[in-house]
Amino acid sequence: MTVLAHAGIDHAALVVAGTGLVAAYGASWLRRPRPSAPRLAAWVVGVAGVAVASLPFMERVAERTFAGHMVQHLLVIIVAAPLLVVARPLQTARAAGWLPVTRAGRRLGAWWHHVAPLLGPGLFVLVLFATHLTPIYDDALTNRWLHEVEHAAYLLSACAMWAAVLGVGRHAAVARIGAVFGLIAASAFLGVILLAATAPLIPTYEARLGTGDALADQRTAAALMWVSGMLTTLPLLVAAVWRWAATEQRIAERAETLADAAVVTSR
Repeated sequence: MTVLAHAGIDHAALVVAGTGLVAAYGASWLRRPRPSAPRLAAWVVGVAGVAVASLPFMERVAERTFAGHMVQHLLVIIVAAPLLVVARPLQTARAAGWLPVTRAGRRLGAWWHHVAPLLGPGLFVLVLFATHLTPIYDDALTNRWLHEVEHAAYLLSACAMWAAVLGVGRHAAVARIGAVFGLIAASAFLGVILLAATAPLIPTYEARLGTGDALADQRTAAALMWVSGMLTTLPLLVAAVWRWAATEQRIAERAETLADAAVVTSR
């Protein structure tokens, strides 16, 4: 019996949870000294993206085909997660006075900025490979709780990855560029594994579609992951290189200004 048929998804509870998250963020956003409308919009659309990926319709699509399941995951990974990161919920709550600044919190933030370029993408790649190349992906189709854990792992690891790539500060520009290259290589490698497989990797889809159709469906899913990954990470790479170059230029200009000032002062 499938996840949807076994347990279903309480649509009303989903709507209530999503509305609560939007309302909580909105309340903290209003308390900010200078609230940012784009960040509020990013939060609303990001929460909506998670909700859409969890709708019964999307669950039915995911149960029918590997490609449909891939679309559901990509909606969380490349639409919802980056928008939630751009909204900066922790910073918004802190600016509103809802999240106190403590010494432990500052230490944790400093630690995160130090390890984020490696930890964020690394965690995401680990989740990606662990779910696709082990029985987890197939078992999640018939186990409701594993299904929910799988989706939570995608969302949390994707948020960690996007936070590392987008927001670890200018001083980590080189590490950020390396992280993007790593993501490109990892997603391409997993795509090659799925495309090159001579047999379906998900027994449930093979039983439902037949070996030939399941293999074709698996290759479609791999192509979706590959293309969407490239369309997402290549702009990130360009942005990271541009930010690095802009930072180096500003540093050089500041050094020249200070040198000129020192010459004038010495005269």
